[in-house]
Amino acid sequence: MRLVTIAALIAGCLLAGCRSTPENRFYTLNMAPSGQVKSGLAIDVEPLRTSEALARRDILIKKTPTEVEYYAVDQWAADPGELVTEKLAAEFGHRPDASNRVRVGGQVLGFEQVDTANGAEAHIKLDLTFRKADASRLDEPALKKTYELSLPAQGGGPSSVARALSDGLERLATEIAADANGL
Repeated sequence: MRLVTIAALIAGCLLAGCRSTPENRFYTLNMAPSGQVKSGLAIDVEPLRTSEALARRDILIKKTPTEVEYYAVDQWAADPGELVTEKLAAEFGHRPDASNRVRVGGQVLGFEQVDTANGAEAHIKLDLTFRKADASRLDEPALKKTYELSLPAQGGGPSSVARALSDGLERLATEIAADANGL
């Protein structure tokens, strides 16, 4: 009888532990075009790679310049490189009839929350290359540039960071389009 009581207590504890485990929450960017990008040419976004620290779907938090952690249950709905690629493509729009085309590719070096003395910030860093549509991947890029931006994440937390990262990419898209137009 005593063994049955102990087994029942253990089973109850295990079941209670399973029920108290929080479910993952998933975040994405606002993929609706902001309408801020004005470009006379088509900008095709190649799939962007991510740095090692961003290669997982967990949302990265830079606690200090030398310490990082990830949200426990809050994750990106897709790889950050895919999200950034999709958002930039949405900002540039689909222009199959454009005669002048530029391909943009590269790497996402920063796409995270940074904790500062003034609160959470959303940080974006993109290392991009620009090539004319007829250029080979082996050709020297027409332009290579690093874009970086930090914005306050009003309210803090993953939802605020996701909104600020969306806004930041919209701002960077206007800079990227201006550089592409100058080629």
